[in-house]
Amino acid sequence: MTVKDKSVNAWQTGILLFILLFANKILVLPSLLYDGAKVEAFFIPIILFSLELGVLFLFYKVKTKFPTQSFAEIVKNHFGKVVTYVIFILIMVFFICKAVLLYNITYIFFRNLIYKEANNILFLFCFLPVINHLAISGLRVMGRTAQLFFPVIVVITLFCIVVGFFGIESMPLFFESSFSDVMLTALRHISSFGDVLVLFVFMDKIQIKKGQWKILFSLAGSAMIVVTIITVVFIFSYTYTSFMHPYALFEIMSYVKEYGGLGRIDIISMILIIIYTYFHLAIYLKAFMASFSVVFRKIDEIYSVLTFNFLFLIFINFLVLNLEKAVFYGEDILPFFSVISFIIVPVVCLVLLCFKHRKKRGD
Repeated sequence: MTVKDKSVNAWQTGILLFILLFANKILVLPSLLYDGAKVEAFFIPIILFSLELGVLFLFYKVKTKFPTQSFAEIVKNHFGKVVTYVIFILIMVFFICKAVLLYNITYIFFRNLIYKEANNILFLFCFLPVINHLAISGLRVMGRTAQLFFPVIVVITLFCIVVGFFGIESMPLFFESSFSDVMLTALRHISSFGDVLVLFVFMDKIQIKKGQWKILFSLAGSAMIVVTIITVVFIFSYTYTSFMHPYALFEIMSYVKEYGGLGRIDIISMILIIIYTYFHLAIYLKAFMASFSVVFRKIDEIYSVLTFNFLFLIFINFLVLNLEKAVFYGEDILPFFSVISFIIVPVVCLVLLCFKHRKKRGD
């Protein structure tokens, strides 16, 4: 099997990043943040998104210094094959773990609220064929598909937020948690962030012309603002009972439905969650495939897809049990893997930039 990954432009890259920045942040996370940091929980997305922006800025610097090379080639030239393989194996682990968490939460959400009698097989039958097809079709096809759905995604997301504002009836009390509570809660849930790492995996396939970087930063910044607003609306709507409502985007619509008499308006948020989930899982699979190809260059690309599906099925059979197990997985295991996106790759980028700078001086 040959997967033709043609280049993507600034708009396609920005849209894919916009969509991906919602992953694992609009369902269970806001409730968990409130449980750990009370009303001040809305500071946590701001703090962690600041780290994401730092990683995005590093990508911009590395991409402008090495415009035509892949991240794997750059690391190999400066650090050797062994370091390159280690980094990309860690990146593979990072994306498969993120995919498992995302599927876990989405599966529990739909099973608890819609398909109470459905088993895991039905959900896998709905998700796996679609995400496999999207990933195998190529990066440009995925980017164009995201472009097609992007207006719908933006309109529905903004509609959910606007409706959610009608659920805010009073202002909660601030400063109920300390600075240490906020920071510890941020560290426990840092694994929901770090998705900018996907740009490094596809670095040589991303074509951004001079003056187009503002598109990428604008779309990424817009997604970060929207996710933060969703968190704020959820916390301000439910305040002291936020910890009892685990599905933020759905809950803010459900609140208005129950107290505003608007019928099943919450179905709109379900449609949005379905669209997001398909794209999120497809991007994670695509990033896994690209990283797999770096480590196993002589193996057919079909094995990267088979490996992802095999590991994915193995992991979810152990982890997809209930919401408590998903929360434990996200809070106590995954944060350690965030070292990959927030420490290892940024340090490598800084060293690469220093090397390039010194080489220019020597010339």
